[in-house]
Amino acid sequence: MAESGTKSSVIALLPPLLAVAGLYALVAIGIDSPLWRSLVRGEPVGLETALTLDELTQAAALNTALSRMDYRLERVAAGAAVPPLFLNSVPSDLDVLAETDTKKRVFLRLMLPLILVVNEDVAEDRARLQAMASGKKPRDDGWLAELAERYQSPSAEPAALLRRVDVVPPSLALAQAAEESGWGTSRFVREGNNLFGQIGGDIVPQDDQAGPAMASFDSLHEAVRAYVLNLNSHRAYENLRKVRAQIRARGAFPDGHSLAGALGAYSERGPAYVDGIRALIRHNGLLRFDHAKLGKQGILS
Repeated sequence: MAESGTKSSVIALLPPLLAVAGLYALVAIGIDSPLWRSLVRGEPVGLETALTLDELTQAAALNTALSRMDYRLERVAAGAAVPPLFLNSVPSDLDVLAETDTKKRVFLRLMLPLILVVNEDVAEDRARLQAMASGKKPRDDGWLAELAERYQSPSAEPAALLRRVDVVPPSLALAQAAEESGWGTSRFVREGNNLFGQIGGDIVPQDDQAGPAMASFDSLHEAVRAYVLNLNSHRAYENLRKVRAQIRARGAFPDGHSLAGALGAYSERGPAYVDGIRALIRHNGLLRFDHAKLGKQGILS
């Protein structure tokens, strides 16, 4: 479901919900509960509701839980569905895991469902745009105007919006999250779920660090959603959108290695940053996840 549609539905649902259940009942569930996150914050709820508090907050326990689910990267690469597991934050002790490979695997398995669910939302809007562009569905000028505003598009025509409303390859998102967050161990992740180095917020650098304040997010899902929207809307990434559209025009699926070449503006390191992202994709075999699919709740394969 699209972000705007979710929020509209939530607003419409709240009055009858409060009338039936009572204000105290809604408050009692807590703002970090799955029900509150799903209804009010528009965030997905999946298999994480079955995990214990330790499994949600301690890296070693989470790793054990993922193994118990048989959620393995090798199975995903072979075509198994990715469990719909949407953690609200990265375990704060991820950096104390003894083995680097284990740390990476926990981080990748934590991130992949979040990237896929955000891409599903984008793909849903894209399919609707394609149907309008081809005449299979009537135009909805109000929805198109809303989409143009969200994606900072000067045109609300479906053909123009299709260049912006498109998915980000999981391999690219995984590599950038790993690079920008130190595989989920940075202070900005711990304090504000900032996975992708987004600036413009209330997390100030420490005394011995220079640089702008960093953005904070209520959840990892919100951070991923902001990252995808940033690549799809900011003028700095127009070339990335151009390359992606060219690949689409050839009938191919955009991959992270190809799009990484258009990310020179993401970091002041420029070409060196691009090389680093491509190296992360290559060394960790991330391209194998570009066609991963999110499973239904309760279905692991």
